[in-house]
Amino acid sequence: MNNTPTPKITLEDIARQKAEVLNQINEQKIAMTSTARAIFAPLVPAATKADSLMRSFNTGMAVFDGVVLGIKMMRKIRRCFRNF
Repeated sequence: MNNTPTPKITLEDIARQKAEVLNQINEQKIAMTSTARAIFAPLVPAATKADSLMRSFNTGMAVFDGVVLGIKMMRKIRRCFRNF
């Protein structure tokens, strides 16, 4: 058998570890909150007509891509159910 002494864990050690973990959790919560705010922040109004036009174009392309992807997925799902 292994006769190496095991370190004693005291209540102070447990309290210190708990405080450290709570501190880490709070730091992660702050980081996640700031990231979520940055992601979902409202768009800044377009400064020029070109910015407005490009934003509209990008939005339109995103919608178009979503529709095309949806149609492709529906076709594949239908194909799967036709085989049964």
